[in-house]
Parts: sequence; structure tokens; C-alpha cells
Amino acid sequence: MGFYCMFLEVSKLPNATLKTKVLRVGFFPNLTHPQALVLQALMRLGSASSYSFDFKKYLPEEVTLQWSRFNAGPLAMECLLTGNIDLSYVGPSPAVNLYMRTKGKEVYLIDGAVKGGSGLVLQPNFSTKNDECWENKKIATPQFGNTQDVACRAWFQKQGYTKTFMLPTANPDQLRLFQRKQVDGVWTIEPWLSRLIEEAKGQLFFYDKDNWTTLLVGSKNFCENKTLRQAITRLHEDLTQWIVNNKKQAAELINQELKYQTHLDFPVDFVVKTLENLSLETHVEEVSIQKWVDDAVRIQFLNKEKIFPLKQFFEFHERKDEVKSLTVKP
Repeated sequence: MGFYCMFLEVSKLPNATLKTKVLRVGFFPNLTHPQALVLQALMRLGSASSYSFDFKKYLPEEVTLQWSRFNAGPLAMECLLTGNIDLSYVGPSPAVNLYMRTKGKEVYLIDGAVKGGSGLVLQPNFSTKNDECWENKKIATPQFGNTQDVACRAWFQKQGYTKTFMLPTANPDQLRLFQRKQVDGVWTIEPWLSRLIEEAKGQLFFYDKDNWTTLLVGSKNFCENKTLRQAITRLHEDLTQWIVNNKKQAAELINQELKYQTHLDFPVDFVVKTLENLSLETHVEEVSIQKWVDDAVRIQFLNKEKIFPLKQFFEFHERKDEVKSLTVKP
């Protein structure tokens, strides 16, 4: 699965009057980005859709969505920084890393999206009877510095396992390396987590159900546009609740979109099961993101001397109560 980013000639978003606008949204083709996949599938189906969620009533008539697919959070955040996308579904690590780099000036939290959906899978014959079992073992992670990589390194450090090697590896390659027994374990996200278990007979050692996997973040320029920010927040929150209440319909849409995007074709029951393992939530507590910051400092991914307070990251998330009274089109 390659990376692409659509570099569109779109003017900066004004705070005043709206003309025809293309909102450029980043996402990953993963089961941990269900809102993005469901929404794209509904857009693709258009008037042929028989599903009950009507996304059109949330968007101003002059606004359309354009999707940019990424396979790595840092790339998505670079596109956000350079103005080539306006908002993105992304893991906490790349979003907060950009926030720290720019001293709180370029990226802001809009909403939460997904908790859980990641963990550590070990080879079927891996024995964890004593601490020495981890020495000189190789654990694959999706990418250096991404959310799962930081969580993995921090977990091993907390346990005192200092002789375990982390190997940043693209998700599809993780499965192949695991099947060939070239790695001893993989810390990754869905659907790769379940595929390692079902296709490669891996054993689930640790499931990270408490940490955020996916956030919805936006550029300063986008977030300061109250009309658009409120519309997108309301759309995202209502869609999230619809997915929670309609898992089978959502799974059908997700499967259609994944097949279109990546040619992967999962059984609908597999996608439903994965959705049941995820926590689709939207409210984010600052303490939960602070935990990631503390872990990143602990493994020296972030410099303690350059940490910027998280308050500004939450500036627009704290205003999301505004959207509860927002009127949507009938």
C-alpha cells in the first residue's frame, strides 16, 4: 500500500464568508480509522446508498471533502504543517510531536476517534515464564516514533527489559516476517493484530485497551473557522455514535472501502468483531495524552527540556460543546 497526498490548489480557509471549499482530510486505510472509512464509502455510494446515516445534512452546501491516504502519521502531519491537508485522523504520537515541534501553533485536537485496537502478539511457541525470555528478542513495530512504537518501547522499559530489540517495520511486512519467524513478536494495530492471531497462529500477550489509537486533529487555519469546525465535529460525533449502534452496517461499509482502497477483502464478521474490540469515543482527557508525552520523554523520543504544555492542543476540543446546539439540515 503506497502513500499519496493530494496537493490541491485550494485557498486558505477564511473565518468570514464561505465560497466553494474543499476540505482535505487525511486518514489511514486501517480498521482503527473506522469513521474515515465509513464516511468515504457513503460518499462513494452517493444516492445509491441504502444506509441510514445521511452525512450530507452536516456539511454546508458549498463544502466538499477530499481524502488523502497515508500509511504513516508523520507524513500526514507534514502535509498538515505545509497546508496540503486541513485535518486528519492520526495517532497521538505524530500529532503531539508536531504540536511540540511548533510550540503549540500548528495542530489542534478536534475530537477523539478510537481507543484500543493495538497490542503485542508473540510467536506461538514463545514462552514468557521468566524475565530472561525477552533477552535478544526482536519485536516489530509499525514505524519509529509512531503511537504503537512509543507505547511498545515505553512498556518494555517499564518492565526493565532492556535487551529486547525494536524493529520498525511496515504493517504488511510485519505479517510476513512473523510467518517466517524472523521476528519474535509484533506490537501493532488492527487489522494486523487479528491477522497475526488468525492467519499466523500468534498468541496475544498484551492488549492496549486504554490508550488512544486515533484522534481527529486540524490545522490552526481550519480550527479557527468556527462554522466548518462545528460542522465537522458534529458530523464526526454523530457518525461515531451511528457506527457504535450499527456495527454490522458499518462493517459492510468499512469492508467495501478497504477493498476499494487496498484490495483487502475481510469477512464482515471479522470486521464486526474488530469493531467490538475497539472503543469508539470522542471526548479526550488531557491526562490521557499527557501519559503519551511522559512515555515519549521516558524513552527519549521527546526532549524533556523542549516539552510545551498541552493546554493549547485542547483549545478547540474544549469548545466542542458548541456543536450540541448546532442545527443540521433535515
